Amino acid sequence: MGKILRLCAATGLATTLAVPRLGAAETFGFVVDLSLSPKAASGLAAHSEGIVIAAFFSGAPAPTARTHADEFGQIFLGSERITVDSSVRSVPITGKVVPRNRLEWVQGRKVQVPTNVYSACRKGPDNILDCDIFEGEISVAAQTPVKIGCRPIGE
Repeated sequence: MGKILRLCAATGLATTLAVPRLGAAETFGFVVDLSLSPKAASGLAAHSEGIVIAAFFSGAPAPTARTHADEFGQIFLGSERITVDSSVRSVPITGKVVPRNRLEWVQGRKVQVPTNVYSACRKGPDNILDCDIFEGEISVAAQTPVKIGCRPIGE
């Protein structure tokens, strides 16, 4: 099962329709395919609740860039949060937030992209979804859609 997030983020409607391709070495876009259990889908629809997809870009510091690492020992490259309607099942993450001039700080330019999914908390303060988490390199995520399943917390 995925990590349960109890806090919700400010929301905004996603309007991006395509994932940009910058060339094989510099592509940070990928697609998340969502699947909801029947109870999760009906619960979200009944409450007019949205879904948030949150991707965090980071990597291990190159030996010469350790001074740029954060408190977790990583080079943080940015995050992307997209809020969609509960009926959406395929969500493009652009990766546009990744500052290309900081890639030399990342060991082997191997960018990790842990990705979480949770409810948008439009109708209440708590997340109501228990979703899988993707943890891996962007090179893996970009090859095929990242599949993340969700169910109501406690299901």
